[in-house]
Amino acid sequence: MKKQLSRLVALMMGVTLLFSGCAAKDAPAAHITLPPAAQPALVPENDSLQTAQRTVLFYLPSADGLRLTAVPGTAELSVSRHSAEKMCRLLFDHPGTENALPLSEHVSLSGTEAVEVSRNVATVSLAPSALRLSHEELFTVCQAITNTLCQFGDIQYVNVLIAGVQPGLDVAATLPAGCFQENTRDDLSVMWSRAAARKEGARTTITAPLYYPAAGARGVLCEARPLSFSDMSAGGMIETLLEALQAGPETMEGLPSYPDFSAYMVEAPQVKEVNGSRRAILYFDTAFNGAIIEKGITRSVMVASLVYTISTFLPGVDGVEMHIGEEMITSLTPSGTYVGAGETIRFEDGLMERGDFDAFLLSTCTLYFAENGGMLRKVERTVPYYESRSVRAIVNQLIRGSQKYDSVEGLGAVLPETLRDADLIGVALSKDTLILNFSENFVSLAADMDGSREKQLIYALVNSLCRLQGVKKVQILVAGAQPDTLAGAVYLPGAFLPNEDIVIPE
Repeated sequence: MKKQLSRLVALMMGVTLLFSGCAAKDAPAAHITLPPAAQPALVPENDSLQTAQRTVLFYLPSADGLRLTAVPGTAELSVSRHSAEKMCRLLFDHPGTENALPLSEHVSLSGTEAVEVSRNVATVSLAPSALRLSHEELFTVCQAITNTLCQFGDIQYVNVLIAGVQPGLDVAATLPAGCFQENTRDDLSVMWSRAAARKEGARTTITAPLYYPAAGARGVLCEARPLSFSDMSAGGMIETLLEALQAGPETMEGLPSYPDFSAYMVEAPQVKEVNGSRRAILYFDTAFNGAIIEKGITRSVMVASLVYTISTFLPGVDGVEMHIGEEMITSLTPSGTYVGAGETIRFEDGLMERGDFDAFLLSTCTLYFAENGGMLRKVERTVPYYESRSVRAIVNQLIRGSQKYDSVEGLGAVLPETLRDADLIGVALSKDTLILNFSENFVSLAADMDGSREKQLIYALVNSLCRLQGVKKVQILVAGAQPDTLAGAVYLPGAFLPNEDIVIPE
């Protein structure tokens, strides 16, 4: 027993010498060492590796043409770009199966940026070739698109345009289609009959996309909701849309409110053919200028809101013509927008088209910022719709810190404000793990943080990025490797799961 004890003491002394950096005079040649830290399998040097193969469903007409049937497949989807556009292209190219027919050869997207997603509403613009379809055939295509896009859960409503114009449900372009919603139960004939039964002059309920001015006068956000139309004439539908905009959104808070449109409207809204275009025409008195400014809404955002709302919903309308007093609006110079501020937009012959206001369309992303007591608070922030899924854009939004137009104001910073976009060397997705490779400057800037701030930094990144489709974990590298820690309190190697315990409940 004494012999075993003496051997154990000698071994412990050898290990102590090893870790203290001292060398014993008679130390053996072989030393006890710790294994080296495992090197990351994937070290991103740019943002090119952000896709992963996903199992998805494509909704196609059944072989008998009676229903839409779900056809399993795979798709290479990006974590930094909404999957809606890619899924549309794959759906249109699908050859069909033994039990499912392909969609019409006349269906394709109208361009490279033909799908918008604002909050939970997607708008898909088809190429003009879709006009060759009958309205019932087009309805089937719209419902197939909707079921395919709604499978991910973040999209709940879909609008379908042709070359940027709402085609409607009839040849005369008088019956609006409204927003499509997922329906995997009913036969196509039942859905078509229900939609086509809307009659002019009869009260009917249709889900409409409404584009509201965002906080901070930076653009517009979409909310879809059912509206009751008592007058299905073009002018009557415009009045109902304006009333809904004036009433404000039901699912968004903190947005500026419109004045009473009817109090400033000098003529009833109408739709006319003018110089070869079918346009909605609105007439307001001069006092309307001051009324919207008093509400904190710029003229350019107000116009974007009305043009988007009317053009997306009203069938056969190429755009909007607007008069305020004696002035017909023929140009706008936006200020405060994310893109294009200070650049004049000109409207030929006064026709303001939906595509003129791309820079105004926003969506929201979820971010986490610092609260007292070492906690985080979740906020919603408006950003350009094409940036709401971008990993790099989300990191940059965290660097910017809390903003006055966030859903919650006055929160503390989580990332060093001197961190720069260039300090994020690369981003990659490996299965369900998002890998961020920062420069060594990231460690330098975080080195003086206390333990509470370091934890807030890590989990603000992790919680924000795990909101993205397909991301369940986040791995943080510095110059291609994983240091033990940034500031001494949080062990960095491995991958982080989101942490809801650090988030203040809403």
